[in-house]
Amino acid sequence: MFGISTCWWHNRVTQGEEIAEGALELGLDGIELEYRITETQLRQMRPKLMKDLSVLTIHNYFPHPENLPNAKPSGDLFLLSSSDKDERLRAVRYSIRTLEHAHDLGAKVVILHLGKVDMPNPTSEIRALLEKGEPHQDERLAFINRQRRERRSMHQRHLDAVLFSLDALNREAEQKCLFLGIENRYHLHEIPDFDEIETILEQFRGGNIRYWHDVGHAFAQESMGIIPQKDLLTAYSGMLIGVHLHDAEGLNDHRAPGQGEVDFNQIKSFLKPSHIRILEVHSDVGEKDLREGIQHLKSSGIV
Repeated sequence: MFGISTCWWHNRVTQGEEIAEGALELGLDGIELEYRITETQLRQMRPKLMKDLSVLTIHNYFPHPENLPNAKPSGDLFLLSSSDKDERLRAVRYSIRTLEHAHDLGAKVVILHLGKVDMPNPTSEIRALLEKGEPHQDERLAFINRQRRERRSMHQRHLDAVLFSLDALNREAEQKCLFLGIENRYHLHEIPDFDEIETILEQFRGGNIRYWHDVGHAFAQESMGIIPQKDLLTAYSGMLIGVHLHDAEGLNDHRAPGQGEVDFNQIKSFLKPSHIRILEVHSDVGEKDLREGIQHLKSSGIV
């Protein structure tokens, strides 16, 4: 199954009907509804979603709550990793709200951001060292190793919070016959890292939690020197349920496929027909590049 995320329409179209009509016009198998969709847009889209347009996946938190008009829509609107109990319970409550919409709309997977370790984000420093070039590679890798050690010293309480949160969400997903896709992240301080993915999947083995692979996030982490994309896919393809497909160049991702440096043949070797493929490109990608990107994926055999 191959669909497209509604993130492409963000800042391009405001009416939900137009988003649904645009997705139908692309002729794909369905759509991913994501956290930038408002409750009003969902009401506008709903007739087509219930009749003409399949909802394959939903990205938490969905839809963006109207009672939080000043909050920026985000997959990290609330932190499932928070050590503050009230914050964590709010994250669980709003995630269950997403699951309820997913069940109602016939989606198969809800994709989750799991939060972060409470430490400064080191990406800007890593980017600066990358831009200095090859002579600073050792300095960059040494910096990354220091950041890993700091992260490791602080991560357990946040991982425990994630496991508590997922326990409640897994039970809800089982009741609603949904799967939860835990997504690999872009920044080093975000959860899950490579080892945390294994911990989570083992903790909920036999449940409804699976791995969701974001190609661009993995490419960026490989570019930074954190972990090769292939290592993630080799380790967790057995628990893979779907992928976000987009191209990337260096640390800049969410480009149209064919407009960057991602080796889609490598990705293809890990995919099975049952895996959901979602094209996730930013709204600044032009329509011509979007359509060429779809054709690039088709001609490469990845969809």
